Amino acid sequence: MITLEAITKQYGDQTILKSIDYRFRDTGITCILGASGSGKSTLLNLLAGFDTKYDGTITVCNEKITTMNPVELCQFRQQHIGFVFQSYNLISGYTVVENIMLAAELNGKPAEENLEKVSALLAKLGIETKAEEKVENLSGGQRQRVAIARALVNDPQILFADEPTGALDRELSNQIMDILKEISMDRLVVVITHDTKVCAWADEVISIVEGKIEVVSSEEATTTPSQAQAHTESQQRHDRAKVSIWKRAVRNFRVHLLRYLTVSVVIAIGISLFVVSLSSNNIMSKSITDFIEKNTAFNNGYIAIDKNQDPSTRLSEDPRIDNIYHQYVLQDLSLAFDEEVVSFNEKIPMPKATENMSYGIMPRSGKNEISITPSVGKKFTNNIHELIGQKLTLEYEGESHLLTISGIYNAGYDDFFISSDVEQSMYKHVGEEKPRSVSYDVINFSDIVSVTEGLTKQHISTKTAVEQVAALENTFNNLKKLFMVVSILILSIALFLSSVLLAKQTNARYREIGVLAALGYNKRWIRGILSAENILLSCTATVFSMGMFFAIHYVYSLLLGGDLIIRISQVVITVISTFIIILLLSTIVSRKLIATEPAEALRK
Repeated sequence: MITLEAITKQYGDQTILKSIDYRFRDTGITCILGASGSGKSTLLNLLAGFDTKYDGTITVCNEKITTMNPVELCQFRQQHIGFVFQSYNLISGYTVVENIMLAAELNGKPAEENLEKVSALLAKLGIETKAEEKVENLSGGQRQRVAIARALVNDPQILFADEPTGALDRELSNQIMDILKEISMDRLVVVITHDTKVCAWADEVISIVEGKIEVVSSEEATTTPSQAQAHTESQQRHDRAKVSIWKRAVRNFRVHLLRYLTVSVVIAIGISLFVVSLSSNNIMSKSITDFIEKNTAFNNGYIAIDKNQDPSTRLSEDPRIDNIYHQYVLQDLSLAFDEEVVSFNEKIPMPKATENMSYGIMPRSGKNEISITPSVGKKFTNNIHELIGQKLTLEYEGESHLLTISGIYNAGYDDFFISSDVEQSMYKHVGEEKPRSVSYDVINFSDIVSVTEGLTKQHISTKTAVEQVAALENTFNNLKKLFMVVSILILSIALFLSSVLLAKQTNARYREIGVLAALGYNKRWIRGILSAENILLSCTATVFSMGMFFAIHYVYSLLLGGDLIIRISQVVITVISTFIIILLLSTIVSRKLIATEPAEALRK
């Protein structure tokens, strides 16, 4: 059944097993007796194919496991080996039947047939009433019986029991050994133990002394023809296992639901705050845009014309400049508001960008607007701020222009500014007079500084709000950087906490993965199950994130009466990014879990 040929196992410079040659009996109980550190568990790991780094040859059930790859070893364990552990290694959150079906699922038989076999085993072991009970609610003896049922469900030829009574009292230990004794009538049961009382049930007792196997006691082995035939049928069983990856992943997700929900909530908080931060950035950007649109005077430039040059030609060559026109001194104008009239002998063009506003904004082109000084406003009403939005009439050369008062700017004399299109229309009455100045607009707010600096280099003196614009741009850029840093910081903290929670959850599942490997699940199946769980986690976290964001949006609207500004593209990118980031994080964290060898995973 099991043959060892020249087996040597070393850990570093220490030799645990030294050139062992030994053949185990075909049926009965073989106890491997010895103190901790003698090499018992090491030998068991070699026999089970958990540890493949050794010298020599191991043949089990007429198959050389020494030459098998990891996938073949998993299939070998599924077909020939059953395991019973000291700490039971049952999957918490699963019922008794579900734990046993974990092994049965791999034999390729119909589920109904496997369930019948499970029911029969539970009845034989005296725990049929616990079939739908979660294993964490069972006593120690009941859990060990479930572990035995799981080990027997695929009718293995060999049963490995590692300290099966170590966690039980003497009465329960005797019951478990009675069960193992009955099981050993037609198969080999290898029991690892340090308890000499367990050896009373053994057909053979061996120990490891200084790296060698010594036979302590042995009875003659017998194998009936029917048993041999059963073994042959077991060896010829090569049913293709059908593992339902998604079914198993959904079940695991439900079992670990609280942990997954905790991770999802942490991620959701981080992602939703990140989206809110993006929204705040959008609100700020919109405020900046609204400010720029309302304060078009910042884009305006004023150049006084002297005897030597007219700069309008040079201005027209710059594609960043628009709305270039000459300005003239206008004679005999008047402004009328209700019954009050303010007359002007002349209107001299002035630079509007350098004026400071008390109320409102400077006139915008195409809006038929006018901005006046406080002294003009006082002639209309004592409460000059109430003039904003009111209409007045501008009279010039027999034409009337109905204008909206857009603002009041700080100047200590009677004056006004009007929309550039209205101003230009008034110059059609100018005769052969020489222009006094040139007005122009920089198309983009971001180009104001560079355009002004360029004109200065050409020795063209222009009056603009360049210093104020530079200060505003610096403030805008710093605010955007601040929001970006805050957004990234929030996201980084959320991802860090998520990674910690995922790592903690992963560390709690090493034994579960070791059990699956012992039952015959290969790494491809385990990787598939974990990947499916990671996809479910990513979907859950994404849904939670979007739900939390909309909840924040609702509360924000309810309490503050405003809307969070978020672009559709940002929502889509955030959703996709959340899914991908969490999937990558969980996959990275799972890699170590998948790569861990079964024996090491079972020890964690």
